[in-house]
Amino acid sequence: MKRTNKEIKQQTEIWLNERWMIANMKEARPQDMSYYNGALKAVEFLGYEWQQHEDGTHTLYKSK
Repeated sequence: MKRTNKEIKQQTEIWLNERWMIANMKEARPQDMSYYNGALKAVEFLGYEWQQHEDGTHTLYKSK
């Protein structure tokens, strides 16, 4: 079964939420934040903009 663009976007937002949570845990390592930041750069490279909300959740927007 092929995933739709909407499903991929939603799964990526959930994944970014998890990466953010891991990078901000008490026991987080510097590598965890680097991994998160690298993921955001990859999202931007693919033509998306992102927004992080106060609660740590993410929303992706297709760049125009």
